[in-house]
Amino acid sequence: MLPGSPLYRPEYRAAAAKFDLAEANRLLDEIGLTRRDSRGVRLLPDGRPLQIIVETAGEDTEQTDVLELIHDSWFEAGVKLFSKPSQREVFRNRIFAGETMMSIWAGLENGLATPRFSPEELAPTSQQHLQWPKWGQYAETGGNSGEPVDDPAAQELARLNAAWARATAPAERERIWRRMLEIHAAQVYSIGLVAGVKQPVVASNRLRNVPVEGIYNWDPGAFFGIYRPDTFWFADGQQAGTAQ
Repeated sequence: MLPGSPLYRPEYRAAAAKFDLAEANRLLDEIGLTRRDSRGVRLLPDGRPLQIIVETAGEDTEQTDVLELIHDSWFEAGVKLFSKPSQREVFRNRIFAGETMMSIWAGLENGLATPRFSPEELAPTSQQHLQWPKWGQYAETGGNSGEPVDDPAAQELARLNAAWARATAPAERERIWRRMLEIHAAQVYSIGLVAGVKQPVVASNRLRNVPVEGIYNWDPGAFFGIYRPDTFWFADGQQAGTAQ
């Protein structure tokens, strides 16, 4: 959640986001990855280098640029990161088939949720949730395809999501939301990278009722729809020109 949400808690965001190279090295040493090659990359028990391939839809450079920054931090801990762009359809099909090691995509659609909004994005309810496509597919198809959830924390998320749909009291819905956010902070099903990215919007100086700052989000909000663009108007009374 973003700070503007009543569900936001700093501890949720900071739970797994602190940069601590010494602790990262300690944890990797603890699981037995103590050997390194000449580059400083840790070696797996079978001698292969510890390399993680992160696949992207390859539609812009924003994600690959972020991955390049992460690459340098992870490399200090002995983990080699590679980014692999592809077309969106290929990208998704590989994830749905369970063929990817890791992927990068947009985070929560609604970062400004209140307890009145459905928390289904936090539960394995859809194949489009790339952190658990097989579980999501199982839920979407009523068990006809995909795989049943076999992780206790994710099972609890599914139960909580169903309980939210039955709940009518605002306090109960808020309690469910908070528990689901606590589970995500503890389990880290996806790694949050950036939040609150600015979206520049260009508008004519003559156009009135356009907010100076706002929320630019598809669902909910419909981007500009939340600000009622039917009420925008031109200061001098002239209409916008038509394309020839």
